[in-house]
Amino acid sequence: MNLRQINDLWDEYKKKYGLDMDIRISAVVYDAEKYVEGFFNLLELLDGKYILHLNPRFHLYSDSYARFILFHEFTHFYDFINCPFDKSEDLFIYMNAYSEFHACRVTLARFMERLTIKTVHVNKIQIPGPFNEISIRNLLEEGLWRVKVSFEQFMNSLEPNDFIMTFRQLMYLLGYISLFENDEVLLKQTLEFAHLDTDDFVDLYHALKDIEIDEIIRLTRKIYDVAFLIYLRGIFRKKYDKDILPDDELEQITTDNYEEYKNILDKRAAKRAA
Repeated sequence: MNLRQINDLWDEYKKKYGLDMDIRISAVVYDAEKYVEGFFNLLELLDGKYILHLNPRFHLYSDSYARFILFHEFTHFYDFINCPFDKSEDLFIYMNAYSEFHACRVTLARFMERLTIKTVHVNKIQIPGPFNEISIRNLLEEGLWRVKVSFEQFMNSLEPNDFIMTFRQLMYLLGYISLFENDEVLLKQTLEFAHLDTDDFVDLYHALKDIEIDEIIRLTRKIYDVAFLIYLRGIFRKKYDKDILPDDELEQITTDNYEEYKNILDKRAAKRAA
């Protein structure tokens, strides 16, 4: 697709979702990484550069899958245009939480027209894939495994980017399952399987579904704070053995006092080394 064709489809999207604004995509660049189908760069959007980045192999995809990708990316553009926040930190949270959920929900609904597991055989109904169609069950199962693997990797590596990936993959999956009548069952199974079954994630799902933006921001911040605390305590345990930092004292480390603890523990380590 060329830029004119993409903007024609963007006009179709705007009409379908009631966006009465004369905003156009200014350019399309085929430079997305190998496993990324498309994206808008948020910093470019903030600078007024409405550039859609697509995978170099995009021209090989079927028309239905190309539309599948574009409707997902159009939703991010739509959410950016309608974002209620001026603060950049809130904007980033909004785009990484609600907009990822919203984009997957819109994309699946666009092709499946509000299907329910009670009325549709999830193994047989097909949706577009890059080269072959895939079943809804396959889509959900792949998403679930990505969430689980990403979170386990974070717990093992303590790399913050692994949690960011976990959270993003979960938003994708929650967007998909929000379309089904038994979504509460799917939510429970998803969170338990991924070891993320906490009240915060359950509450976040309901806030996402009800578009309670302030609650989405609050809960997302809280979830990221918990992940940062896991990261902090993991790093402290790797650096200090139990003779210097007993387990019960490790549990006392928080995001507010960790710098003070580091100074105390460094002095303990130096004293023992002497």
